[in-house]
Amino acid sequence: MIPVGVNIELHGAEFLAERKIQGSRMGSNRFRVDMPRFVDFYLSGKLHLDDMISRRIKLEDVNEGLQALKTGEVARSVIVFD
Repeated sequence: MIPVGVNIELHGAEFLAERKIQGSRMGSNRFRVDMPRFVDFYLSGKLHLDDMISRRIKLEDVNEGLQALKTGEVARSVIVFD
């Protein structure tokens, strides 16, 4: 993600190799079509989301969770609401 207002520099020679730039927002997903499919995949055991969670944290621990992401201690934390 590029923050709003940030410019990037491109080297013109890269385009001589017939390369192109294409933007993407949320992976260009079709939320109404894709999300139900992902839920079905998860429920049927074809999408292993639980394996992608490094740590489950409480909302009050969100600052520590963000710090763990910054340091690379974890790849992904999920906030659990009890």
